[in-house]
Amino acid sequence: MKRTLAVATALLTAGPAIAHDEEHRYRLVVADAEAPRVVVHDVGAGADPMVFETASPARLHLGPDDRHAWAVQRDAGQVQLIDTGLVEEDHGDHSALILAEPTLLPGTATGERPVHFNMGDGRVAVFWDGTGMATVHEADAAAEGDLTAIQTIETGGPHHGVAVPVRDMVISSLAPDGEGLPDALAVLGSDGAALSRVDCLNLHGEGKAGGYIAFGCEDGVAIFDTSAGTPEGRFLAYPDDAPEGGMVRTLLSPRDTLGLVGSFGSDGLVIFDPSSETGDFAFAELPAPRMAFALDESGTIGFAMLADGRLVRFSALTGRMLDEAAGVTEAYSMERGVVRPMMTTAGDRVAVSDPAAGHVVLLDAETLEVVDRLDVGGQPRSLLLLAAEADHDH
Repeated sequence: MKRTLAVATALLTAGPAIAHDEEHRYRLVVADAEAPRVVVHDVGAGADPMVFETASPARLHLGPDDRHAWAVQRDAGQVQLIDTGLVEEDHGDHSALILAEPTLLPGTATGERPVHFNMGDGRVAVFWDGTGMATVHEADAAAEGDLTAIQTIETGGPHHGVAVPVRDMVISSLAPDGEGLPDALAVLGSDGAALSRVDCLNLHGEGKAGGYIAFGCEDGVAIFDTSAGTPEGRFLAYPDDAPEGGMVRTLLSPRDTLGLVGSFGSDGLVIFDPSSETGDFAFAELPAPRMAFALDESGTIGFAMLADGRLVRFSALTGRMLDEAAGVTEAYSMERGVVRPMMTTAGDRVAVSDPAAGHVVLLDAETLEVVDRLDVGGQPRSLLLLAAEADHDH
């Protein structure tokens, strides 16, 4: 019998905007799925949003400093940085996060089809699918507008790959023989030489927990322990009771826990401990196909946006269902090519983009009450939510 955690509770309908968060101010950074622009909204401030023009639609990633948004523009073949304006201000006896003016920085990294973005130890790696190359950048220098690559990784040919910086090394996918997803990972030294290798059939998705980095494979996960001088890799097969036909394709990276959460099939989740010899895998079945999912800042609570418009909240440690809200968005098709919602969390809020409606929905993370539906226009998709101190007005 499969060890599956069923996800089913009574329906909680998202009601009027009655939740209120007096401790935070929120800044929303949204990239459009079709238009080449990134829009910055100060939620509830009543001010006009700031619009930054990009070369093509962007996917947004928050950098190592939790301040700079990396705008990865696949179609235009470039990466730019936006200073979101979330800064730490010294008040003598304490410091506070405040919202200053956001700006688009002048530096640009260019190449063919940038897709995957990863960071570690103050460095950022961008994988360029068009060439199968990865470039490594110093995050501090990039924040000053200098996106010059400090290292370029050759992987053997174009493929949909990934590279993760670890100190002065990089864990990188290797080009497969022929077409398709990569089937192996290598730890590469600062000179590009391979120090070790782990097979990972149809590699797709990666996540971090503590000193561990894990990658999704067709028949298991590849796990690297980065606490050693040279990261030590091992392959961990899915258990016999794993749901049939599933594999990890996306992994979330908790900050404060060792429990990694991943997708597993169209309507499933998997939770596992990368430090465990067996992985301690647990599987959760969602009540509808999953469009997007995210963790709160503690890494102990997860949220999943379902294709039927429901948002569910679950334990990211056990997979147990905690709550759900209906009607957060309209239903979306899961057919290939459909622009579907994405989501993120910060403070006491969950933000869900709703491309078909041109909205971003903000919900209370505890009650799942809808706090606001921001009409941002266009087809909002990739988004970041930043939380600052509420008693500052900058």
